[in-house]
Amino acid sequence: MKFKGLKPPKVMIMADLQKLERFSRLKERDITLFFQGRDDLLKDIDYACREAVENIKAGEKTTSETRLFYGAPGAGKTSLLREIEKRCQQNVGRTSAPIVVNLPSCQSLNKEEEVVLYIAQAIEKDTMFRTTTHSDTEMSASVFALLKGIARRGQVRNPPDATFFNLGAMYNDSALQRPIILCVDEIQGIGPDAKAMLSLLHQGNHGLPIIPIYAGLGHSLQVLMEHEISRPVSGYIHSVGALAKEEACAAVKAMFTAFQVECSGAPYDWPTILAERADCWPQHLHNGMRALARELARPEVNGVLRNVSIETIFTTEQAFRDEAYGWRISDTLSDHRALVAHVMHHIVHSNPTRPDVKRIIRSLHENTPHILPTDTTVDKFFNHLIHRGLLQEFNRKDADGGLNKIIQCPIPSLAAYIIKLGGIDPTSKPLPITSETP
Repeated sequence: MKFKGLKPPKVMIMADLQKLERFSRLKERDITLFFQGRDDLLKDIDYACREAVENIKAGEKTTSETRLFYGAPGAGKTSLLREIEKRCQQNVGRTSAPIVVNLPSCQSLNKEEEVVLYIAQAIEKDTMFRTTTHSDTEMSASVFALLKGIARRGQVRNPPDATFFNLGAMYNDSALQRPIILCVDEIQGIGPDAKAMLSLLHQGNHGLPIIPIYAGLGHSLQVLMEHEISRPVSGYIHSVGALAKEEACAAVKAMFTAFQVECSGAPYDWPTILAERADCWPQHLHNGMRALARELARPEVNGVLRNVSIETIFTTEQAFRDEAYGWRISDTLSDHRALVAHVMHHIVHSNPTRPDVKRIIRSLHENTPHILPTDTTVDKFFNHLIHRGLLQEFNRKDADGGLNKIIQCPIPSLAAYIIKLGGIDPTSKPLPITSETP
């Protein structure tokens, strides 16, 4: 029907309430949907891939230094690994676009066969290889099937072992040779049996263009060093923490665009509100976006931003945050919450200088009623605080441009939560420290 002399009616774009509702139920490991920032880290990985391609063209065996992303829980390490994989999939066709292999557990590094088969399986998804088996029969089969010994069973009289040597021989004979990114999450849980594998991957003495990328908690570098990973390159060791404010705001705006949220007439600057309320911490930002998405998905609100209740958003977001913080409080920390609170109180008041956290713990244990758990040393308790995400080590530049290592709570609101949980007045002075440095 035509409207003579009149402008055609505007087509109203309605928000997708079902997608908003589904997003509101996504946990923090799914924040890659609106990924922002981490440009320096992603550029480093892109550089490593391009360097690997040049080595392949030159006929050289690729040696790849270990990459490490470390940070407290909720910093976005897992989402960073997923973003790397997503971008690699989008760039298939570029010679430097790598094949991404995600090991399901760091325990997989205990066995060479398991790692090799995971890599072979990823190669199989990328392309098929024509090769010659170790028998006299020439045949076409996938690398994974050959190494598994299941290709045309009965014709492969002597299937090759699943070793880096055999995988490398097949890979180097293939027409398409691309870098291989090997991603391992929660690397801090690595077992002692993986020392040889970590060293092999770090040194690159396997004849394959493998770039190992590990993600883990704040003490992951120390764990790798204890597993004899020598010569870590500082440019390849990345601390993952809060986003820049503009990056956090961009994530919220991307959510509005993706779900076609009606933003006109909204009385609040929601991107800024959510970014500041979250301290730009990825986990809290995601939970704030979830809270807003839940409200927008209600039929009465119907995806219109000006209809949401700011009080409801804050209440829901705080519930999500308390749930995340509650997970970090182990039984040990809950039973000794006053000790943990006093430690955190000292750290907050020591900022920006470097607090000697182990000395603080020892002094509180020796000179106050706040004693350590039975059979727990200062070192073990300190490491437990890092493992639960209450502490993290950062590099901070001094006035002369040098780097100093700083121990801090990674999120201000987490420090406030811990201090309140221990029943301490945040405006009071910390208890005096008398113990010598351990």
